[in-house]
Parts: sequence; structure tokens; C-alpha cells
Amino acid sequence: MLKKLSLAMLMVSVSVVAAEAKTVITCLTNSGHLTRQHEPLMKEFNEMQDEIEVKYAAPSKDYADTHLKMMRASATDTLPDCAFEAYNQLPALARAMAKRGQIVDLKSLIEAEGEGWKELNYTPGMINLGRVDGVQYGMPFNASVIQWYYNADLFRQAGLNPDAFPQDWDGLFDATKKIAALGDDITPMFMWMINGDDWGFQTLIEMQGGAMVSEDGSKVVFDENGHSLKAMELARRLVTEGGALTDQDSSTQFTSFTEGKMGIWGLSPAGARDMQERVGNAFDLRSTTFTVWNDADGTLPTGGNAAIITTQDEEKVAAAWEYIKFVTGPRGQEVAARITGYLPTNRRTLDDEYLGKFYAENPYYATPIKQYDRAGPWYGYPGTQNQKIWSEQRSVIKSVMEGETSPDDGAAQLKQIAEKLSKR
Repeated sequence: MLKKLSLAMLMVSVSVVAAEAKTVITCLTNSGHLTRQHEPLMKEFNEMQDEIEVKYAAPSKDYADTHLKMMRASATDTLPDCAFEAYNQLPALARAMAKRGQIVDLKSLIEAEGEGWKELNYTPGMINLGRVDGVQYGMPFNASVIQWYYNADLFRQAGLNPDAFPQDWDGLFDATKKIAALGDDITPMFMWMINGDDWGFQTLIEMQGGAMVSEDGSKVVFDENGHSLKAMELARRLVTEGGALTDQDSSTQFTSFTEGKMGIWGLSPAGARDMQERVGNAFDLRSTTFTVWNDADGTLPTGGNAAIITTQDEEKVAAAWEYIKFVTGPRGQEVAARITGYLPTNRRTLDDEYLGKFYAENPYYATPIKQYDRAGPWYGYPGTQNQKIWSEQRSVIKSVMEGETSPDDGAAQLKQIAEKLSKR
């Protein structure tokens, strides 16, 4: 009996030692992304090897809350081991944390993977989404450039050809006028503009070939070459010619579109799966590439987030890097893209082994990969007041859209707000 007990105790002891041998890392993301993407990825990673265990901290509400939590944790030295930070918030966070030695420069980790590894997996434009001031602080995890979703049945009812989506803005507004004529209960179109973050506004600037800030990040430049004025003129046309509404939140828009009461919706590919599940067979749901003004130089801001390492413990740094390689690798990106519709950040995910055949057979989900070359930066302003800048700019844009402020005055106010607050 004694021998059996000793053996049992020995087995327990061995199990405890084995468990303790694991390197445990804790990451932070927001609640919307945790259950849909990170929990399946975490489960698969933890089961595929025995050396690292990934856990997630209590999630943030959204990107803004993630940024706030990380800034507070930086100040109190209570950071997680890794986190997923929005591209437009990354510059402010990285600069603040770099001064305190709290964020890892990934250069040496990338170089240790061997010559050609980076180029095999990531395009220059994609991996640059994680660079700040020339330093690779983040690896691109989620990526989305705006695209059009549309109700092909409403196109047919309006006498439009759903196989020939308009290729310019004038053609688009001609289509929305015809869709509007179908009835007062039909919203012709909607585009992400003042609901949420500044992704929509940046879209209107970048699609002209413009930029929000200078290359060194020190100067506001979105007004150059009349870009902000043209953006505000188009914002007004979204209402007067496109029939867009300014008083609907995201949930109301989603319901309107999926119930067949909206013709065209400009939104992230991240909602493609949810949208298809809600629509089912109710109508002919399609997606297509976004309309840009400058075909040669126009880009689209890449929404989404980058994975960063914030621990300074060498063992945990190595563990976090293994996890980040997985979630931004071809398999991790296959999982994330299938669940959400996001644009895969890893170019190998487009191989037949992963999503190549899926995209060929499902054109509805293939729209993001048709815009790979359009993927541009989602800019952050100098300083730490990005959220406040957008809060004030959003009110101006809404006023322009509703006709209370002229496009000229609106463009001037947007510049004033950005310059004043970015100095803080």
C-alpha cells in the first residue's frame, strides 16, 4: 500500500513539474475579438504543443479601451505579456512605451527566423502596418480595407445590372437614386463615416492618394492638394445623392441591410460572416471592391490590429513570439479569415493549402484579397490625443453631411482640430 501511495505521489509530482515547466503568457484583446477569433486560436495553439500556455486577460470593450488600458498599465508597470493594438493607436502607445523600455523591437526575432522568412510570409505594405518610426514593434494580425456589400435583388428591381457594379462615384450615385425610387422604406446606401472611429474619414483622404500625416508623423497633411475639401464635398453627397442617413447606429444599419432594406453598404470585411449568416437565402448578397478616385495612387486605410510583445522576461518574449508567429502565420490567418472575413495578413494563406480554393469557390469572401495592393496605413496623429481629435472631428463631419456646415468650413475646422490637439 505504501509503495502504491508513493508511486501515486510520484506521478502527481511529475505532473506538477511538467505543468510548471510550461511558460505561461497572458495577452490582451477586446471582447468582440476574443470569443470569435482568439479563443479558437488560443485553444489550437495550446493543444499543438506542450511548452507554452496562452491565456487572455479580461478583455477590453473596444480598440479605444484597449489603448487606454495599455497606457494605464504602462504607467503602473502592470502590462500583459502581449497585446493586440489598433494600427492607428500603435504609434502613440509604442512611443510612450519605448521610452520606458516596455515594448519589444521585433527586428532580432524576425532575423532569427532566417533569410527570406519575412518576405515569404508578409508583403512590405502589410508588415509595415506594425512599424513605428522605422521600428518593427508589431506584427499584423487583423486587416481590413473598406469594401461594398450590396443587395443584388434591389439592383434588379431598380433596373440595374448587379453584375456591373458602378466603377466611379458618379455612377454609384446614379445607382443609389434609382434604388431610392423603390420606396420610402428603402435606404439606398450607407458608408462607415461617423459611426465609430475615423476609418471612414481616412478612407476619403487616402482614396485620393492623400495621407493624414507626413512620413515622419510630425505634421498634419490631409488638407494638401484639396483632399480634405473634396472629402467633405463627397461626405455631403453621400446624403444628398446617396440617401445615407446620419442618425443610425451600427446595429440599426446592420438590421436594415440584412433585412433587405438597404441597397449598398460600405463596411469592413470583418462582418462578412455575420452578415451572410443573418441574410441566409433572403436575398442575393454580394460584395465588391471599394470605389476610389485616384486609381493610380489611391489607397485605403487598413483597419485592424497588430500583435505586440510587452514583457521583458526573455523566456516569455520567446513564448509570445511563438504564439504571434502562429496567429499571424498561414494557419492562424486561415482560422481568423474563415471566422470573420478579415483580409489575411499572411500571403501564404492565399495558397490552395489554406484559403486559395475557398476564395476561388466563394467570391463573396474573396473581395478583400482583390484589394491587397490598396492596403495603406491607418494613421495616428502626433501626441496622445487621437481619440479626442476624432471626437471633435466627427461632430464637424456630421454637420457637413447634414448641410449645417459648408464643405469649405468643415475642411478648415478639421485641420484646426487636428493641429491643435496633436501638439499635446
